[in-house]
Amino acid sequence: MDTITQITLGAAVGEAVLGRRIGNKAPLWGAVLGVVPDLDILANPFLTEAQQIVAHRGITHSILFCLLTPPLFGWLLAQLKWNHKAGWKQWSGLVFWVFSTHIFIDVCTSYGTQVFQPFSNYAASFNSIFIIDPFYTVPLLGGILVALFLNRNLHKRRWANYLGLGISSFYLLMGFGVKWHVNTVFEDNSRQQNMAVDRYMTTPAPLTIFLWTGYLESGDDIHVGLYSIFDDDQEIDFITLPRQSDLIAPYRDDLPVQRLLWFSNGYYTVEKRPDGLIFSDLRFGRSDLWLSGANPSSAYVWNYKLEFNGDSTQVTGFRHFEPSFDTRKGMFGQLFNRILGE
Repeated sequence: MDTITQITLGAAVGEAVLGRRIGNKAPLWGAVLGVVPDLDILANPFLTEAQQIVAHRGITHSILFCLLTPPLFGWLLAQLKWNHKAGWKQWSGLVFWVFSTHIFIDVCTSYGTQVFQPFSNYAASFNSIFIIDPFYTVPLLGGILVALFLNRNLHKRRWANYLGLGISSFYLLMGFGVKWHVNTVFEDNSRQQNMAVDRYMTTPAPLTIFLWTGYLESGDDIHVGLYSIFDDDQEIDFITLPRQSDLIAPYRDDLPVQRLLWFSNGYYTVEKRPDGLIFSDLRFGRSDLWLSGANPSSAYVWNYKLEFNGDSTQVTGFRHFEPSFDTRKGMFGQLFNRILGE
């Protein structure tokens, strides 16, 4: 999730765990600890881009990290001796729950989180919430802000925070239920439209769990469709994107290409341009949020330009780039209407 959400979630969890004992220090350190797993990005200047996509959401987002590091952080926080009511065990508990919730909410997004590192680089992803969703974050923020201005011994303080956590958690769980329904709709459409689907994935559109994008793999094609739970019917119009995997077939054994195939989970398309080969990860959508159908002028959001050796016989790396965000400025009104089923 975005940094603001992780800070807010960490603060709310910190308040729930130790707020009654130590007051505002609990949400303060919860907020600080809420971003610790994401500090893996500090290694980026020393890594190639091929290494960065493996390092991010790697060991610092693992179950092992959650189990081994809380006692260390708890001991360090206990040495500050701010409050005799919280020893290293209590601080360790706060750290454990902040790290655990950080990692769980990341797993709910589409990026992929390597929770089994260092034993496996499997990237877990529930694809049940977009990386920025105000319906999840705002209740958390409201609850913790109210709590901060109340005495730590008041029941109102705890219940304000619990209410924010409860509403956000309910919304998060609702995303799983909506996804189950959405998956059923996409499966029904693939059968009704006689599509030979090898596998598929669904992911929520930006800022909502009510509009979803489906990616259906069929041979070397990816069929993309939108469905809102407020649509009048359940018929989905798909556009078909040729994956063009043949363009990278000669380089599939090259490590940078293997990393991209792993990271994209196979949901990609390749384009040959005058300046080289462009690998686009479809999971992160298109600049028009897929609202313009088969519009060929819309750029993919998540792209990599492949880099070659001198005689172009080997892919030696890649460079990540995004399209101009100017192309998306006028799309949010359309997005709102599409969410409502228009």
